[in-house]
Amino acid sequence: MKNNFFYIAFLLFFIFACSNSEKNLDKNAIKIFNLPKVECTNKLEAYIFQAESLDQEGIDLIKEWVCVSERLFFDETNSNWDLINPVYIAALDRNDVNSAIELEKRYCDHLEEFHNSQINVDGYGNNGYDNGKCNPKHYNPQNEGCDYGLCLFTEPNGRVAGSSISSNMHSDGFNLFISNSHDLPMHADSYGYVTIHEMFHIYQYSNLTKAGSRNDLMKMVGKLGTGSNPDAEVPWWIEGNAVFFGYYKYAQLVDDREWFINKMRSSVDDSRTSLKSKYLSSGKKINEFTWNGDEKEIGYELGAWLVAYLIDIFGEESVYNFWENIEEEGDFSKAFTEYFGKEYELYMDDFDEFLSKPDSEIVDLLYRIY
Repeated sequence: MKNNFFYIAFLLFFIFACSNSEKNLDKNAIKIFNLPKVECTNKLEAYIFQAESLDQEGIDLIKEWVCVSERLFFDETNSNWDLINPVYIAALDRNDVNSAIELEKRYCDHLEEFHNSQINVDGYGNNGYDNGKCNPKHYNPQNEGCDYGLCLFTEPNGRVAGSSISSNMHSDGFNLFISNSHDLPMHADSYGYVTIHEMFHIYQYSNLTKAGSRNDLMKMVGKLGTGSNPDAEVPWWIEGNAVFFGYYKYAQLVDDREWFINKMRSSVDDSRTSLKSKYLSSGKKINEFTWNGDEKEIGYELGAWLVAYLIDIFGEESVYNFWENIEEEGDFSKAFTEYFGKEYELYMDDFDEFLSKPDSEIVDLLYRIY
């Protein structure tokens, strides 16, 4: 009887172990799936979906800057890797919409096989196939005004989609980095700072470990609820951070301070057509600009200046501390006050006063922080 007990116990253990092993294989199978892997990473698992018309030089630059971004923003022991890996990079050719449409098909086939279940072994969602535009049962592009593929890697106007992070790791089971191409060699720098920008977004969201609705996540990162219209999404903080660190870290890594100065200065010169002039004459605060039309660029570029303004006062670490402790603080406003000394609303007038100074005084800030 005792031997039978141990036999049954062993059998149950074996079945349970095999079951867990199969579950883990489900997530880790992407490692043996026929996808090119970025090999220069450490713990980051990044895989490339390459548009057939994209040249290898562009792919090599994406790989290089993804690996650089891992070293910049992620820590082997402290980062929330369950919310980082895997990263799928859709490497697009901006000049060939047909190659983007074809890549959508390959990408969706992959999601149907590997990200088509409600829950993965980490407790987060793994259902990117249903959540996005891949499953024809849930999404019809023609009904949405899309005549070019799925409008996943394309736009309704027939252009190739721009660079972005277009996923929700909490529910999809992966991070999708859409990387649009840049003309080489004249725009090789764009591969650098754009990749850093998008990887910084993955860093930002990887600090939000608690599952919640999309609106809850957007409120936590300041994208919702920080403008005068609480229902309008605003880019000043979430994108201002990414723009700033894209420029700042790229310049540091290529050791080109003047590149950084010139990139930042272009939005605040004293010309009547500069973003600064448009902003100051609008009568609105930086946290009121949305993604609509020309407002988007102001939110992005002058949002980067607000980040630079805060770093000049509190140092670069304050931004990392904000992101890495935002969930513990409980909400965006509390975290902002904790790491930047006062409510974000109180900085709006301070920032306008700063931007009202002569161009030379504004740019002096860049020389102080670099």
